[in-house]
Amino acid sequence: MTNGSETYDKRYPIWDNYRYVFRALGREEGAGAFAICAGDTLCSVLLPFLEAALAGALSACLISGRAPWAVMLMAAGYVALLQTMRFCQGNLRMLRNKIMFIFRIDMGKEFDRKTLEMDGQSLESAQGRKKWEAARRNLYSGNGSGIEAYAKNFWDMLTNLGGLVVYSLIVGAESPVLLAVLVGQTLLVTAFHFLAARRAFGMEDEIEEKWKGFRYLRRESILSGNGKDIRMYGMAKWFVGGMRSVIGRICSLIDRQENGYMAAGMLNHLLTFVRSAVVYGWLIREMSLGKLTLPVFLLYVGIVAGFEAWVRGLLDAVIEISKNEKLMISYRDFMDFGQVEEGKPSPQKRGSAHEIRLEHVTFRYDGSEEDILQDLNLTIRAGERLALVGRNGAGKTTLIKLLCGLYRPTSGKIFLDGQDMQSLSQREVFREFAVVFQEVFAFSFPLSENVSCVREGEEDRKRLQKCLEEAGLWQRVQALPRKASTSMNRDMDEEGVTLSGGEMQKLMLARALYKDAPVVILDEPTAALDPIAEGEMYEKYDRMIRDKTAIFISHRLSSTRFCDRILFMEQGRIVQEGSHESLMRQGGAYAELFTLQARYYRKDKEE
Repeated sequence: MTNGSETYDKRYPIWDNYRYVFRALGREEGAGAFAICAGDTLCSVLLPFLEAALAGALSACLISGRAPWAVMLMAAGYVALLQTMRFCQGNLRMLRNKIMFIFRIDMGKEFDRKTLEMDGQSLESAQGRKKWEAARRNLYSGNGSGIEAYAKNFWDMLTNLGGLVVYSLIVGAESPVLLAVLVGQTLLVTAFHFLAARRAFGMEDEIEEKWKGFRYLRRESILSGNGKDIRMYGMAKWFVGGMRSVIGRICSLIDRQENGYMAAGMLNHLLTFVRSAVVYGWLIREMSLGKLTLPVFLLYVGIVAGFEAWVRGLLDAVIEISKNEKLMISYRDFMDFGQVEEGKPSPQKRGSAHEIRLEHVTFRYDGSEEDILQDLNLTIRAGERLALVGRNGAGKTTLIKLLCGLYRPTSGKIFLDGQDMQSLSQREVFREFAVVFQEVFAFSFPLSENVSCVREGEEDRKRLQKCLEEAGLWQRVQALPRKASTSMNRDMDEEGVTLSGGEMQKLMLARALYKDAPVVILDEPTAALDPIAEGEMYEKYDRMIRDKTAIFISHRLSSTRFCDRILFMEQGRIVQEGSHESLMRQGGAYAELFTLQARYYRKDKEE
């Protein structure tokens, strides 16, 4: 497991990032991608040189003393070569950009797979969400940012560096002093731009935080569920004011970034003016002394003018690489974050009712200063009906996530039939549990996929029908437009349907029945029902899963009286356990809360 605590520079130097990117590029797009990029680089270096030499070549033809038809033929051949090079470079650049775009999209599959398959505890932690968001920006911030730009900028840097080398060799062969002037100006301009870029990079995190706040305000302002409160309480001006304030701060930060680049640009123009005066003055002097012919003079004029373009291109490429380096580091940091299973064994008693034992289990959420669960010792017998009850916030849901392997204890151990759960394959452990959580919802896929959790057509149709019938949902499904193939909601299908709250609970029951796992956990999925309806629903669940280990969770004590054993939780501890009758005889917290709830429900019923 990699915890992501090491410093970025030690773990991901720039050469290693490009090794990672190019290995992935070869894997996803094949060796042909490198051939196209290399061809584009070669053409991009040669084309400006041919364009710069055009005036000199034509003048050389005119003063060569050849016949007019020969001069015309030579000029036409040169222009044809130039146009051919432009055609090749244009098409290769188009193909290169297309490959880089597809590469970014293909890398998204790797990122999505990591998101879906990594352990939930790492992903849900504050650190995990921050790393995920930073990694997402590397792939989904557009063509000009992240891994796509990072790969393209390398080839852009190589192109401009190649052009500078070619032009430097040509200039240096004629005059080392002239080359020193050009290189000196290049180094000064580079230093100014790097200072501006460093200043701008220091503001990127704050800008992203402000954008995050703006996206939150914009999202909340259009959610249908928020519309009632926004209009009833006149919150429109508050939202608009909040968005304006955030945008104002973003614009202020961007202005500060641009001011730095503007200052560097002004210095660049000043140095360019000085350089041009020196260089062109030297060229005119050399030509006046007869040391340069007209064609050579025109060639050097084009070379000197092109030198600045190569410098500017190289600076832009290096700045963009530096800007996207952080996104690449963040992406790799996320990809190395969390637990990765490698050859872990499966549970020994797969498919049968399990015994679960907790020994001195303590759990604390990432970044929290308090333990949610404290030194729990508990044995859940195979085939037992267990109830977890208590007030909201007692730690019941957290305990369930530990029991089924979604979370790992901060300290202590959890055993599944005597095997340490952390030593087992998490994926295989999940196969042994069917959990219905508090928040019941359907994915916007066909109903059959929501129940079977496999692609439509791969499910067992008879088993699907049986589970829907046992859950009391079969008749409703038969009345749907496409029966079990009907899509839930309308996110993916305009003809989708939305089930009622009670129907959703039945759908979740059907899913749990279809999985047929040996351990079934119900984490208050019926909390929206009244106590009587909830109790009836739990008893219905109980009748359908007789041969399994079952755990029922509720903050209503009357709903789980049928269970073999009841655990009453307070502040992360099990303070009482026993049957309902024994707990009522004992008195204490359970009896007090049960009596209070019973009085409230009787009063509510009378009213």
